[in-house]
Amino acid sequence: MIHAKVIKKNANSAINHLKDMNIIDKNYRVFSDDCYVYIPLKMRIDSYDCVDLNGLPARKHDDFSASYDVIGSIAIIKRKDIDDAIKIADKLIKRKNIDAVYLDDGISGNFRQHRLRFLAGNELYETIYRENNIKLKVNIKYDYFSPRLATERLRVSNMVSENEFIIDMFAGVGPFSILIASRHNVNIIAIDINCHAISMLNENIKMNKLTGRITGICGDSSRIIENYNNADRIIMNLPHDSFNFIDIAYRHLRKGGTINYYEILDYESLYNRMEFFKNYFEISSKRIVHGYSKSMNMYAIDLKKL
Repeated sequence: MIHAKVIKKNANSAINHLKDMNIIDKNYRVFSDDCYVYIPLKMRIDSYDCVDLNGLPARKHDDFSASYDVIGSIAIIKRKDIDDAIKIADKLIKRKNIDAVYLDDGISGNFRQHRLRFLAGNELYETIYRENNIKLKVNIKYDYFSPRLATERLRVSNMVSENEFIIDMFAGVGPFSILIASRHNVNIIAIDINCHAISMLNENIKMNKLTGRITGICGDSSRIIENYNNADRIIMNLPHDSFNFIDIAYRHLRKGGTINYYEILDYESLYNRMEFFKNYFEISSKRIVHGYSKSMNMYAIDLKKL
């Protein structure tokens, strides 16, 4: 039977990512040894180390399954049914690493803030989240953050060359910027309209050992970016509204530079986007980051300016 073999510290983000891709075999449950977590899969996937356990005991999946994220010591349940959410919260709070559990009632406002209902544990909102050898201070009440992009952030970081000038247009608390600057000698302008998120970004800069330089700026990206030209890379992680900013990003990207673009689309809208992009960019790659609804996915599209 095929399993994804994942280092323990990366297990939560990997499970969330594979859930969104709908390739976890739900007939079996995840198990671990001293070093690794083994996630049962319906099929092999190239972006993971997949192993055939050749008869090692894969234990049957239990009834405890739900869509939830773990950010540091906080769990956020995605289910809408409050009765089910309370039952799940009662189980989650018994875990040693979980201090608080909330129900997510959706995202609202320009700052993409979670509407949260407290369910169990201690009512705290600030936590330290770890992924890919970096630490991020996150306040789930005031700052948008998704652990489900851990694999995507690592993918983009692996694309970056030394000495790039990068504009992170919707930086949040800095997960893309911090990871890239921890691994590369780069100069990053990290912008977000949410000043609380930029405050967290500045704390995260101090909390991590960085090779590159990050300048956090609170403000409207469409205005702040006017101060910078000839970027080697622009990261556009605003999946509901990125397209509204594509023209201005294009103007401030050097010829041959890259946009790492994210948008939630259905298939027809994706086709229209790709046709539009072909007029201005070489499309280097396109991939589903995770599902969003029955008909829509979040896509990552890498664009090279012609």
